[in-house]
Amino acid sequence: MARTLLPAALRNLLEDFLQLPGIGQRSAERMVFALLGRPKEVVERFARDIQALPTTVTCEVCGMLSEEGRCALCRDPHRDVRTLCVVASTLDLMAIERTGTHEGVYHVLGGVLSPLDGIGPETLTIAALLARVAAAPPREIILALNPSTEGETTALYLQEALAGCGATLSRIAHGLPTGASLEFADDLTITRSFVGRRALASSPGVSRSRSP
Repeated sequence: MARTLLPAALRNLLEDFLQLPGIGQRSAERMVFALLGRPKEVVERFARDIQALPTTVTCEVCGMLSEEGRCALCRDPHRDVRTLCVVASTLDLMAIERTGTHEGVYHVLGGVLSPLDGIGPETLTIAALLARVAAAPPREIILALNPSTEGETTALYLQEALAGCGATLSRIAHGLPTGASLEFADDLTITRSFVGRRALASSPGVSRSRSP
């Protein structure tokens, strides 16, 4: 009832914020009124930034969100292309980058396998990953996927799909408990996960785990 007292523009903005994950009624109201109290030029810039979102594209190489055909990481000549880190989303990539642990390149799957939600291999960029590895086999492929049921399912699928590719396959290990999310993990936890990553048993020529 109280919401109907607001002008239509504010009600509409409230509804827009409520569509975002993790945003409840009170959080949406705080954001709307915070914007209402900002200078006009700040609100206009905010609106322009939102309008620019549809122009964002995915990198033609790794799948990360970008403004150009190739993202800044794929254009960086200092990245180690022999080490490929596979992540579910750009948010996970950004979480890893904040730690400075990984100096190689990435491949963003665009999600994880979830048959109940209708997300199969064809929905993700798995075919592009396999083609990329076949064209330029890396030395190591790190599966940096969350230790959830869906993440484990995706890791097992990729382990089988990449078997025999010539690269060492490994999984991030220490620090991430079952059900945890890379996106919300602290830098130290992610760093320990990378340092303590374990080689997968089916990888060619791999017989033991890495030591932190």
